[in-house]
Amino acid sequence: MRVLSLELNELNFHYIKAFVAQGYLPTFARLLRERDLVETDAGEVYPELEPWIQWPTVYTGKTYADHGLFRLGDIVYKDQPQIWDYLETRGVSVGAVSPMNASNRCKSPTFFLPDPWTHAKIVAEPRAEKLFSLLGRIVNENASTDTSVTGFARQILPLALPYLSSRSIAGYFKILPMALKYKWAKAAFLDRLLGDLFVALWQKHKPGFASLFLNAGAHIQHHHTYDSTAYHGEKTNPGWYSKAAETDADPLLFIYQVYDGMVAEMIALKDTHLFITTGLSQVPNERDHYQYRIVDFDGFFAKVGLVGATIRPRMSRDFLLEFASVEAAQAALPVLDIVRCGGRPLFAVEERGKTLFCQVAYFGMPVGLRQISIADAEEDLSAAFVLVSIENAIHQTTGYHIDTLAPKQAQQQQRIPLTDVFDRLCKAALEDQARSASLAA
Repeated sequence: MRVLSLELNELNFHYIKAFVAQGYLPTFARLLRERDLVETDAGEVYPELEPWIQWPTVYTGKTYADHGLFRLGDIVYKDQPQIWDYLETRGVSVGAVSPMNASNRCKSPTFFLPDPWTHAKIVAEPRAEKLFSLLGRIVNENASTDTSVTGFARQILPLALPYLSSRSIAGYFKILPMALKYKWAKAAFLDRLLGDLFVALWQKHKPGFASLFLNAGAHIQHHHTYDSTAYHGEKTNPGWYSKAAETDADPLLFIYQVYDGMVAEMIALKDTHLFITTGLSQVPNERDHYQYRIVDFDGFFAKVGLVGATIRPRMSRDFLLEFASVEAAQAALPVLDIVRCGGRPLFAVEERGKTLFCQVAYFGMPVGLRQISIADAEEDLSAAFVLVSIENAIHQTTGYHIDTLAPKQAQQQQRIPLTDVFDRLCKAALEDQARSASLAA
């Protein structure tokens, strides 16, 4: 047996249960009948309740207080052991696709493709590396560009074809009608591709432990929970933001059905011990909260007068500015401070030596971006920003974990610290390795 850790970021099993009760999601329905759904508790509070903090908790078995990873991409600056190198030193071959805020410190992974926002070493065959790099670029540009489905396919298909199967092609045809209508549905294409790439590499290299991180569910929940029948609150998305409610499309059911099919395929893989973990989950956001991203980072900061910075976009409204020295970073602070919206600084800035971690700190209606001042000059810079989301849902400390082979226990629902997932995965990988070695002998 080989251990596969499927990371369905922030997936809401309380919504999954509701859809199962309506007759949807047959794979999740079977898992809920036959296996234990274990609740995990991240044990953190805002602002420490973020996926780029909690996934390192899964990967290290340590809380935020111990691993100290606070921002997406921070792992590259810290010598923090993670599950892949831990298992590798114990003789288990390892692989990973898109683990959040993780760095490749393995000596010889079978494959390792970091998330699109963390600049870590890539290990993969040339075609897989090219495909993954293209997917990463599309993820980073998704908010600020409106690539059509046909344009997306034209870029991806030549590289992706060897990793597809008749099984997965059928999955794409289920996604296609929604992706043609709704921009948010394209995220499912990305996760489907990552899943196919992962399975192809998994079957080719046969690592003893490997992980796959998927984020479309979290993305769609954040953006479109109000549009789902699973939501029973009073908030609604404006028509200019989302057409889903007008057409009876249910974004949450859509992505859960995509995952339901993918989970079924992974359970069916030969000699596979599948674990599913969500890290966190989400609850509806009952306040108005708009998030924006800069469209053209280089052009915007050239206009502002910022020089000497390497700009590294992160997820959503975040970006990192890297400088050659601490002094250069300090000199950039007053340049950023003169950019204001409604009389308040447009950017929240965290000083970190030679780097500045920045966030767009305006959360009001788009019309407010028409009055941005740079020094004493006010102008309409609304075209320089794109609305990432109206934040429909926010994080909560509860997550979920399923061992798809462990028999259901006759007891009440379990709740464990999120740190325990590390031990569970390592134990399974080491036990399965020992069992395989015994059979081989």
